[in-house]
Amino acid sequence: MEYFEKSIAEDSYNTNYSNLGIRPEPYIINSKLDSVIIIDDKKSVIVTSVLRKNKRTSNIEKWNPGRDTVYNHPIFSSQNIDSVKNLLKRNYNFENDLDSTVFLKYDKKTKQYKPLPAKKTVKTAKINSVKSKVDMLYYLVISVAVLAFVVVYRRSR
Repeated sequence: MEYFEKSIAEDSYNTNYSNLGIRPEPYIINSKLDSVIIIDDKKSVIVTSVLRKNKRTSNIEKWNPGRDTVYNHPIFSSQNIDSVKNLLKRNYNFENDLDSTVFLKYDKKTKQYKPLPAKKTVKTAKINSVKSKVDMLYYLVISVAVLAFVVVYRRSR
């Protein structure tokens, strides 16, 4: 104790600013992608916030928001927002669902931000023809008949 009191009194080892071994808080820190602003093909601004989750209480709180300018990045120069979202989902570990991320395009002429709509894909259903079902049923009946013939032929020998 005498050495500790001496180090505090003389401010040696910078002990007045030390946490003196307090255990760290058990936080998990993840990024959340809030929005992407595409300025042009070579420059984009990514707006993120950081989520801090306490392991013990499972409380999530938002802190340290930030912006980062990305230059010549192949993902953020694309105009196809669906492909950008798929690449971000596959290769990056953002905490939020990327469908909630806002994608904007900066128009230099009007100096305004315009939302980039995701291209909607129309899914077409494959219509199975009745003929293919009839063919499958025909082959099933033929195979059962051949199998029955083989069984009867072997028993009769």
